[in-house]
Amino acid sequence: MNKLLSLLLFLFVSSALLAQEEDDTFSPSKLESIGKNMKQIWEDNDAAFTVSTIPSKWKDESGVIIAQKTRFSFDKDANKLAVYEITHRRILLADRDAVNTYSYFYFRIGSSNDGAGFKIIKPDGQVQEVSLKNAIYIEDASDVPNTFTPYIGKASTYYDKSRSRVIFYKLAIPDLGPGDIIDYATIFYDDNTVKKMSYIEFDPIYFVCTREYPVISQKFEIDTDDKSFVNSKSTMSAPDFKETGNTNADYVWEDHDREKISDTRWVNSMVELPMVKFQIVFSRSENRSDLFIGDRGELKQNISPQELAKKMNTLYNRLDGSLYYSMAKAYLRSVGGEDMREEDYIQKVYYILRHMSFYRANGFSSELFASCLTQCLDLRKIPYQLIVTAPRTLTKPENIIFRNEPEWMVKVKDKYIFNAGVCTNPYDLKEEFLDTPAFQISLGKNPTATPLTLPGTRFDDNLTTNQVNATIDTATRTMTVVLQRTVKGLSKQNVNQQALSYTTALDDDHRNYGGEDDVRAGMKGDALDKYEEKLRERKKEDKIRKLDYMKESLQDDFNNISNYLEFTLNADGRSWRKQELIYTNKFELTDMVKVAGNDLLVSVPGLIGEQLFIPQDEKKREVDADLGYARSLRNVVSFTIPEGYKVVGLQNLNTNVENEAGQFAVQASIENNILTIMEKKIYKQAIVKKENWSKLIEMLDAAYNFSQKKILLRKS
Repeated sequence: MNKLLSLLLFLFVSSALLAQEEDDTFSPSKLESIGKNMKQIWEDNDAAFTVSTIPSKWKDESGVIIAQKTRFSFDKDANKLAVYEITHRRILLADRDAVNTYSYFYFRIGSSNDGAGFKIIKPDGQVQEVSLKNAIYIEDASDVPNTFTPYIGKASTYYDKSRSRVIFYKLAIPDLGPGDIIDYATIFYDDNTVKKMSYIEFDPIYFVCTREYPVISQKFEIDTDDKSFVNSKSTMSAPDFKETGNTNADYVWEDHDREKISDTRWVNSMVELPMVKFQIVFSRSENRSDLFIGDRGELKQNISPQELAKKMNTLYNRLDGSLYYSMAKAYLRSVGGEDMREEDYIQKVYYILRHMSFYRANGFSSELFASCLTQCLDLRKIPYQLIVTAPRTLTKPENIIFRNEPEWMVKVKDKYIFNAGVCTNPYDLKEEFLDTPAFQISLGKNPTATPLTLPGTRFDDNLTTNQVNATIDTATRTMTVVLQRTVKGLSKQNVNQQALSYTTALDDDHRNYGGEDDVRAGMKGDALDKYEEKLRERKKEDKIRKLDYMKESLQDDFNNISNYLEFTLNADGRSWRKQELIYTNKFELTDMVKVAGNDLLVSVPGLIGEQLFIPQDEKKREVDADLGYARSLRNVVSFTIPEGYKVVGLQNLNTNVENEAGQFAVQASIENNILTIMEKKIYKQAIVKKENWSKLIEMLDAAYNFSQKKILLRKS
């Protein structure tokens, strides 16, 4: 290597190391700059952050949030919209669990205006400042917990000449112990380039008032410029945002003395718990018909059905899906769509749009799917209605206040067609819209919104059936299991990924609408041969990966799989004729047999899979339990009794617990040396009222207790 090349290499490596050092460490000047940014927070005279004691009613809590406040400040300057998000929190860590939770913090320093500061207040009042210089650079920002990321973040703009970057660090908090108060604050600054942009909608914020710890005081402040608008809605008796009329902040939200979350399982927190949601929108003009904003200076808190209809009409008419509609028409021509029966035509359109959506980076939005679908229906003059609602896990339709909340669907011949997913079929319902109030939107000069309710499902519509065949080797005490699972309805959504990953299910998606293979269509000769070769290699590798993947994915039900042997996809459930998902597993289990003298104790009941255990502290309920959808599970376990043994106590297996919330029933029998256990578990309701929680627990307890039983095999 010549000297010049060596010198250039040295300079390149040195500059790279210096750049890395600049990103990964904090120089004294940088620490000084950050300290100046933080001065405004530490000198804030908010009385809530002077409190160091907690109410006696919370003395046994793991931690208490003494105060937390986030301030949003917007300032339009030339072609930039500067956004400051300043958060300050003060938390008492009462026990070791709380200390462990807050032993590490994350913060962002991506611009000269960002900031972070951490203080520990000891029980005797001594204040210790934590230096940032030992912070560690985080290579992947997605690893940062949501607690430490900004609420709204950087907006997407046409031009990005911003100097602010997303650079996070992780900081260990030393010498932290029970009884300490952690007092920390962060500043997130983003300069959004708004040149030639008429509006920017920042991320909506959904804030549930109840937190992981009780809260003494919590607050949001919004200080806007003359081109920023605020929408807000409070539900379940949460406080409302208030207009202040002063120069410190235009809008303020305050909440005090809030108990912690008590119920954590099956809670629809967005709807069942007190919550405030709000969004800041930058717009050069007020009261735009396509934005959910009002007049300048107005704190908009309601959208009437009539206003919703007008805005949906505007948005729908402005939606440009012409490219995808043209592609859909081409697909339909290729499969003879004009000559099909109407029902067959609707199915073909659905599968074509599902296919196109699958190859789009983020899939189709519900309004784009609805637009393409209705235009295709218009080709055959098939009547339809447009329906709008919101996911019941997000908000009630009457509380829609943001433009991103409404979801579109199409009603055709009294059936509903939702936005297609990768594994859905025509007329499949979606969990988040079951029994949900909605509006039928009529378009035109005088659009209207007519209320209706979307359909729900019954427990037998969503059925999982497990056919289990098991044998044991009495010498090695290994149990071999063949498990065939058949799933229909909404229950498929929980196992689609497990069943279809590393399979060929999506390779021939074109067959669902009868079209040609898009990938191979333009290939010939060597290009096609190379593609086929790579495809064969991938399929071969996927078969190996699938075994390891299934062993891991079945851990929730069987954490003692010693060897996963074989997987078969019998039906992928993605076609109109075969909508059930069916797949077969073969594996070996250990720790299923225990020796008791000459006899054996075998965990045959455990073959129904892991059952939910409800601890004592969850036996009381304050809000309704949202299970998502009614469903049923059936297990048919066939266990071959080893030669020379007989089953003792068969009658102890039979049980039946049934009430209005659910059912768990078992029937056991022996025939031709085969022990058969027929078990069913039914969740009868999607939402179990808190008054009936004890009835659901009764069923769940029965299932758990049965799964812990063992079969006694007595030596003949």
